[in-house]
Amino acid sequence: AEAAAESGEAFYYDTEDASNFYMELWGGDHLHVGIYDDSSSASPETVAVASDKALTTLLDMCAPAFKDKPSGGKAMDMGAAYGGAARALAKKYSSQVVCIELSKKENEINVQRNAEQGLQDQVTVPGELSFDATQQDAATFDCVISEDSILHAGKGRADVVKEAARVLRKGGLFVFSDLMQQDGVDVTQLAAVYARIGLEDMGSPASYIQWAAAAGMRVKCYIDHSEQIGRHYGTLKAMLEDDKIRARLKGKVSDKYVEAMKVGLEAWIQGSAAGNLAWGFFVFEKI
Repeated sequence: AEAAAESGEAFYYDTEDASNFYMELWGGDHLHVGIYDDSSSASPETVAVASDKALTTLLDMCAPAFKDKPSGGKAMDMGAAYGGAARALAKKYSSQVVCIELSKKENEINVQRNAEQGLQDQVTVPGELSFDATQQDAATFDCVISEDSILHAGKGRADVVKEAARVLRKGGLFVFSDLMQQDGVDVTQLAAVYARIGLEDMGSPASYIQWAAAAGMRVKCYIDHSEQIGRHYGTLKAMLEDDKIRARLKGKVSDKYVEAMKVGLEAWIQGSAAGNLAWGFFVFEKI
């Protein structure tokens, strides 16, 4: 199930419409939910700022993993996309970062941007790899991060958590955010969201804590930011309803894709408004 889900994700993000949409409206460096303030306007600049705020939140939570690491340590980004988080992590902690990503197009962009920023020796992209089979040595990483990617593993989410635990050294940290369903939710209320992401279910806060425990990790913290889901997807939908932004997308993203995207975004907005969805940051420690 996971392979199928990840293959679908790679195809989805590799299409020309999708690639141009995320490049134009999502800031061009990230593919995850952002942290917005109440006065945020609907613009690509707003999304970029909110994405950076979410990334900063995640990176700050990684700090204990690199304490007393004069060489900067070693990290992995699971579902690295364009490599924005990996490069930020490498710069902040002077660490070596391995990017695990199944999308060929995103890997190519990642490699290009690493070279442009002189980080090609610090941030490595070993090819198209699944995050439940990273092909990396066991117990060699100080930190594993992921931004809203494990969702796409479908029924294999527990295997992704297990793989993170496998590659971490004792005391290493698994720090990630993900889009989830609330614990105990009536799953029939999420049919539109499931259809949008092409999956049968989502993880939940309690399920991630359970999977981590089974893999030999303990929870250090979970910070809930579920209120940001509606703000994030509402901002994207408002942009797609703006004539100037639609003109900016002309010739780059098809009208059919835009209309389908608006339907999908509305599913996230409604799911959030009903209190059925969760989004937040976890920190797990390898025991």
